Amino acid sequence: MSGLMRKTSIINVSNRLPVTIRDGKVHKSSGGLVAALEGIDPNRFALRWLGWPGGDIPQDRQEAVSRTLDQEFGCTPIFLSAEDMSGHYEGLSNGSIWPLLHYMPGKFQYQPGWWEAYERVNQQFADAILGVAGDDDVVWVHDYQLMLLPGMLRQARPNLRIGFFLHTPFPSQEVFRCHPNRTELVRGVLGANLVGFHTFGYLRHFRSAVMRLLGLEPEFLDIRHDGGLTRLGVHPIGINAPAFERQLADPQQEQLREKFRDTFDGKRLVLSVERLDYSKGLLQRLDAIDLFLAETDAATRDTIKFIFVSVPSRENVGAYRVLREDVESAIGRLNGKYTTLVNSPVHFIHGSVDFAQLCALYASAEVAMVTPLVDGMNLVAKEYVACQTQSPGVLVLSEFAGAAQELFSALIVNPYDAKAVARALREALWMPHAEREARMNAMRRRVGAIVHRCLAGMSDFGSGLAGCVRGAEAHRRDG
Repeated sequence: MSGLMRKTSIINVSNRLPVTIRDGKVHKSSGGLVAALEGIDPNRFALRWLGWPGGDIPQDRQEAVSRTLDQEFGCTPIFLSAEDMSGHYEGLSNGSIWPLLHYMPGKFQYQPGWWEAYERVNQQFADAILGVAGDDDVVWVHDYQLMLLPGMLRQARPNLRIGFFLHTPFPSQEVFRCHPNRTELVRGVLGANLVGFHTFGYLRHFRSAVMRLLGLEPEFLDIRHDGGLTRLGVHPIGINAPAFERQLADPQQEQLREKFRDTFDGKRLVLSVERLDYSKGLLQRLDAIDLFLAETDAATRDTIKFIFVSVPSRENVGAYRVLREDVESAIGRLNGKYTTLVNSPVHFIHGSVDFAQLCALYASAEVAMVTPLVDGMNLVAKEYVACQTQSPGVLVLSEFAGAAQELFSALIVNPYDAKAVARALREALWMPHAEREARMNAMRRRVGAIVHRCLAGMSDFGSGLAGCVRGAEAHRRDG
């Protein structure tokens, strides 16, 4: 019977396409959403991407780029002006909405022109979708850059099937209310049939914002409004674990690990892998490392190496340029303070690490420090656990990452408490083998429950969208 099941056609809409155009050539991109959706079951879903291809593509090249993206990558590009992209992405999305979603109103900025650009770009996305979406297609909108889009689509096509998934936290309504356009943003999201979150806490905050800003009374997970029905759901995202399993089984992996052992002279490795973003708590993490090193004797310090991988992010945004300078200065001070003739404590990489090397790093690290100040999920934690198939390591994990609600056997810390993080780091490095093994095995079972269902959060969201659409249609029929 399942072999006769009809595929659901999904138009997957994100701010960026899963490609990058460099030197006139198209290259596949990496990222959390790209990795997650690689695990969607192709036997159940036919997936097509729609979004911005990156860069300012000259008008005389747009037709050729569109043809290449369509034929080779199954993508529909939306070309945006440099002015609109600046106001929409660097301005309103990352200067205004992102700080509030991450409980950082002190970094909030706002210009009326940014809001106008945000509206224009969302409308441009809506026009493109309406030009390609069939009556039986599902439109799946991703993240905070496109919060107006579901409402625009619903107004134009009341019967269109629409899902919206928020990949960040959603803050308490008191914080979100700081945004001058908070009502328009919430109302836009409610254009979707199903709105997905990583955790119930984020869902609960969104419900509170709906009640406070729109005066609506949600019925637990259902919100009735303007003759329609929006269902809320919790769908924690997983990782594309089959890709990690294949890589770990590659004979090249042992060679890479041996190379790391030689390069770092057999030192004990503590790994940090994060995007360069102020929500990730990088400076606070370095403060904790400083405290740890200060309380550790010189001979022991020389046996430990911190690998600090900082992936570039939003380098056109001023706050991120300042953060990079601050992180590099802090690492310089640390190495200047603790370097000896045989060791410098922090090995800093400002750039991406290819997948094979990343897996080898995860597998080789005795400790992973994943301590964001706040994070929607944080897949680094799950990736580290998935790669710990040999000698078990220890995960030090922020209580404010969504992953902390699943990986209970990690050492859970408050990232704002540098002394507590330093203590957890010491506990992790000298934890007995039996305890390491018990903790890691428990987390691997937890991640495995998602791994072998192939990114359950995303697949379950797709299934949930089909189910809640049927419920919304019945609600409309019943008046």
